[in-house]
Amino acid sequence: MEKQKMEERLIDDICNYIDYLQGDHFGYRITLHQTENHVGTYFYRFLRYNYHDCQVCKEIKNFPRAWQHCIDRQEKVKEAAGRHPILGTCYAGVTEYVFPLYAISGRTWGFICFSGFSQNPEVSMERACAAAARFKIPKDKLVRAVNSLDRDIPDFDTLSAQAAPLQNMFTLLFHLMNPEHDISASNPKEAIYLKMSTHMNHSYRNPDFSLKELADKMNLNYSYVSHIFSKYSKASFSNRLRSLRIEAAKKYLEYTDDTVSMIASAVGFNDSNYFSHIFLTETGLTPTQWRHRYLEQK
Repeated sequence: MEKQKMEERLIDDICNYIDYLQGDHFGYRITLHQTENHVGTYFYRFLRYNYHDCQVCKEIKNFPRAWQHCIDRQEKVKEAAGRHPILGTCYAGVTEYVFPLYAISGRTWGFICFSGFSQNPEVSMERACAAAARFKIPKDKLVRAVNSLDRDIPDFDTLSAQAAPLQNMFTLLFHLMNPEHDISASNPKEAIYLKMSTHMNHSYRNPDFSLKELADKMNLNYSYVSHIFSKYSKASFSNRLRSLRIEAAKKYLEYTDDTVSMIASAVGFNDSNYFSHIFLTETGLTPTQWRHRYLEQK
């Protein structure tokens, strides 16, 4: 219970600090990316920081192919930022600072963006026009959006100092939520099962994740992993995986305005129709009905 209180207080501190930086005094546009698999059931607390609110990004989000391209680029951005913070302009013309979020091990487990700028208006306009042509976005809308970008880019040293508390708080949160060396188990087999559960919590968003892949990740025999899971889990692997995905989907429906198709993809379903069918089977409501009910009760 004390650990849970510490986690919740730390998350409150992170959210309050982001809100402070986004407030009237600084007015930064801040987003968090690639952290979902490392903050456990608390991932929904950060969903409101998953999307840029500059006008360019709002326009991009209205076009699924363009939006998916943004999502697909995130892994490469994380890899690049893992070496050092970067300042760059995205394919749609938005300039942003990117700061890595590290685990105690030094691995990069996510990144923070300070976005909504235009370092070079000509480059921003050129890239926006290319994006409009590529993804069939009305050019005039992106042009207006690019013209609204902030050309007053903050000093890197100042921004680095302001980002540092966020980076440090996330490092601590990652450690609390992923105690790789603090697993409490009564015997070696139970310890293996607890590690399996951790792997599932990190990987369930991957549509190709399977018991075989889990066994491969742990360098264990498939049959042995299947036996351990059956021994200690109240549900089958497939049911547990489905439950993780549906529970995550509920939070996306409640805390974002993402389309059902986007949510299906975010939680590990390749087919949004199949996702809707499973969601209805598990909850008795369609995804849209679930969202409406939550908004009515809010």
